[in-house]
Amino acid sequence: MLLLEAAAFAVLLQYTYAIQPSAQNPARNQEFRDLEWGDLNFLHGWHAGHLSEPQYSADLGDYISFISHMRQRAKEKGVDLLVIDSGDRVEGNGLYDASEPKGLYTRRILQQLDVDILTTGNHELYNGATALNEKLHMVSYFGDREWEPMANRSLKFTTESLRLNVMAFGFLFNFTGNYKNTRVKPVATVLKEKWFQEAIADTDVDLFLVAAHIDVHTLELQQIHDAIRAVQPETPIQFFGGHSHIRDFKVFDAKSTALESGRYFETAGFLSLDGLVPKSRDDLKPKDGGSLRTFRRYLDFNRFGFQYHSVTDECTFDTLEGIQVTSDIALYRHILKLNRLIGCAPRDFTLYRDPYPSPGNWYSYLGEHILPEMVYNKQRSSVPRMIFINGGSQRFDVFKRFTYDTSFLVSPFTSRFKYAADVKWEVASQLLDYFNNDPSPYSAQAQENGDLPPLDAHADYIEPPSPHHPAFGKQAPLVRGREKYRKIIGYTTKDDFGHTGDDTVHQHFDKFSPPKVLQANGSFPVDYATTPPEVVDVVFFDFIAKNVATGLNHIVGKEEYKASEFGMYMGREDTLTKLILEFVDRRWGKDC
Repeated sequence: MLLLEAAAFAVLLQYTYAIQPSAQNPARNQEFRDLEWGDLNFLHGWHAGHLSEPQYSADLGDYISFISHMRQRAKEKGVDLLVIDSGDRVEGNGLYDASEPKGLYTRRILQQLDVDILTTGNHELYNGATALNEKLHMVSYFGDREWEPMANRSLKFTTESLRLNVMAFGFLFNFTGNYKNTRVKPVATVLKEKWFQEAIADTDVDLFLVAAHIDVHTLELQQIHDAIRAVQPETPIQFFGGHSHIRDFKVFDAKSTALESGRYFETAGFLSLDGLVPKSRDDLKPKDGGSLRTFRRYLDFNRFGFQYHSVTDECTFDTLEGIQVTSDIALYRHILKLNRLIGCAPRDFTLYRDPYPSPGNWYSYLGEHILPEMVYNKQRSSVPRMIFINGGSQRFDVFKRFTYDTSFLVSPFTSRFKYAADVKWEVASQLLDYFNNDPSPYSAQAQENGDLPPLDAHADYIEPPSPHHPAFGKQAPLVRGREKYRKIIGYTTKDDFGHTGDDTVHQHFDKFSPPKVLQANGSFPVDYATTPPEVVDVVFFDFIAKNVATGLNHIVGKEEYKASEFGMYMGREDTLTKLILEFVDRRWGKDC
């Protein structure tokens, strides 16, 4: 029956455009900033797109069509285009997380991606089965285009049109949270190894390309840059970063920059390098002392923008390959019932666009309603509990329609709840302050484990309250000359090249700092502020167990707590993703 249903669904889709059936197109008449092509050009980048956000509603099928048109434009211009992927292709979406085994469908879809260089992120390495599948199904399929310790560490190739010699490397940050069937070497160690020193000593190279799952402002990229520069003082070095999931761009020197292209299929990055090929007899190649011009742009992930930059329209944009991938995504989502409505949120909740605490902030709602009710142990019900989760565990806003898929987008991780029993009040009550000051779950140790602080280190946060707080996605008219444009509230990125990197002219929105750590209280007496309980259970994600032990020991002044001795507060199946689903099904209605 399932096969017949799936087949019928596929037939319905084969005549549609390459966009998910439940997705919405963005507003028309937006103002775009053009791309500037160079000798060597790059595209850098949820499989289904953002079904609740029209501005980011394109899916992987649309991206495949876009890549195809951009490759054609590069050929017409007589230049080269490379497509880069810098990791984290697993977790955080229902298409990956809801299948059994996980990733069953996403691996099939990603194998259709026309990509030149890709590397591995930390999310591919947390779980032993995930890491093995990455090796067996992705590395074996893409061959020498993917690396980390599990595949090629370097790749030298010549571009098709201009015959540029490129030496490419793949790097991951100093990650220590990988499963035991994988090994990640510290960057500084790798830079001293013979193979790397031999690769950077190659003088027949026009560009060193580093695809790195590393924040562009971190020490690791600086170390890689300095190691190459020590041997090759003039040869251009181009980095493509990742991990922190932000739009960002860093200048290392006149011939070396780093681009990070946003998060979660909201952004496709475009970068061009001009001057790699001398324009006249008197010009020198950059590696021989000539100049290099670098251009970058952050593209909103939607069909209208893709059509604008590829000089196509609604009739000419879609390719057969793109439509097929869109059809496959829709089919797999149908099989997994990802569009199934679980409940209707009482309002939209945001992570950053509403101040914490406030009624519209998701952390506030989570701490006041969901965690106190759902994180519960019947055998320990007589003991009040303090519940701690790391702010980085929540990854996306909650919109009116909360579907099965939403639970994976918002809270994608499989962390379970552990606890320290009967902790004295005077100790437990200091724990949040400890977390909010150094050291915290975002200390060097935690970041090496792959945890992300919810704060964007380069964002201009404002402190609540703010008198004006526009809702993301609203429209405001912009009149320029005789033509009226619609300005959508969205990214207004500031980076080392200024503030005109976004391809769409957006209206700015206030961004509020989220909590580093969220504390919720359960079963507390009404008068706990004046008459606190003698002891409480400290409940927390297993992911931050070591940090909790360190914090408790710091407060008591001795080594009393060990992470290995903390017990399970709930069953292993009781992840926060599951608990949120159960709460929404129980407490929210279905009348949207």
